[in-house]
Amino acid sequence: MLSIYRKLNSSMQISRIEFKTIEDIWQTELWPNRTSAIESHSAMTWPFEGKPQSIDMNIFDYPATFLGAYIDNKLVGVNSGHRTTDEQYRSRGIWVDPEYRKRGVAQMLFLMTAHQAKVEGCEMLWSIPRKTALPAYTKFGFETVGDYIVTETSEANIYVSYFLPTI
Repeated sequence: MLSIYRKLNSSMQISRIEFKTIEDIWQTELWPNRTSAIESHSAMTWPFEGKPQSIDMNIFDYPATFLGAYIDNKLVGVNSGHRTTDEQYRSRGIWVDPEYRKRGVAQMLFLMTAHQAKVEGCEMLWSIPRKTALPAYTKFGFETVGDYIVTETSEANIYVSYFLPTI
């Protein structure tokens, strides 16, 4: 299990946070104009393997993990993750305070999300980032799949996948 508190370097710590904490950040910073309810999970499925339904409410049966990145005791980044199948894990809702971008915060959050996916037995991590966030994803090793799509929160999102290394 992912440790509750993990010191990653001399000034950044990644720890589990409550849904309410990440929900507040998502509402005010990441998705301020979103009209649908912000929930702990997304029922969206990975559309590029087999013929899945686009929405699967059984996803809510899997546990979700909420992570916060702290520098000098200040919450400067968040991300969450949950399985969407027994082998697939979705990274969802990455946000980094603009004053702390390009300092490795997103990379550490991705690393810990990938670790949690591996702990839960998954083989692939996936997401649907905005075009503006894509460089952080590709820097970590995600690869784009398909074309840009419009979502409720952005005019340009694209599916990305990252295959977890085998041990």
